[in-house]
Amino acid sequence: MTLSNRSIITGLVLLLTTSLIAPSAFADNHEAKIKAYIESNIRAWLSSEEIINAVDQQNINHFGITEEEIDRLDQRWRMERLRNSGSLISSIMGNQFSAFLRGIKAASGGVITEIFVMDNVGLNVGQTNGTGDLMQGDEAKWQKTYLVSADAVYIDAVEEEDGVNVSQVSLTVARPNTARLGAITIGINVDAL
Repeated sequence: MTLSNRSIITGLVLLLTTSLIAPSAFADNHEAKIKAYIESNIRAWLSSEEIINAVDQQNINHFGITEEEIDRLDQRWRMERLRNSGSLISSIMGNQFSAFLRGIKAASGGVITEIFVMDNVGLNVGQTNGTGDLMQGDEAKWQKTYLVSADAVYIDAVEEEDGVNVSQVSLTVARPNTARLGAITIGINVDAL
């Protein structure tokens, strides 16, 4: 093996080793940055009257909702998404609470890419961007927060979305007395932190 072949092989080994190590190092780094952002920015508005009241009201409205009713709502949401319109999507995307969430997103200066809030069964209450489905209760973002504790935080892996590195952070929505009401998921542009 010539010296130049050895150099190429050594370079490839270093590149492969670095690419295998870098994602976990990046993941650790993004989680620390997101935790700091949660404490310095998100906690300030997470227990706002707007969020607590909106989730609480939907919990009252959906008291006793059955799995079949949840499935019907979720299927309706998906059909309306395919058509790009419908009364269910309009009722959530056009409500005052979703407008409040869009204001938070806009005020973040590009750090927040999306926000959606779920009730105590995992149905969306309000959102900034349209989600693919209405029911989030079967996903980790709801199960690892609302079902766990009032102060639970779940930080997902970084994924590229339209050229932006985004991690979804989910937290439990709770009253100050720690009564759990629902959950919130916030897309964070990790490069903007």
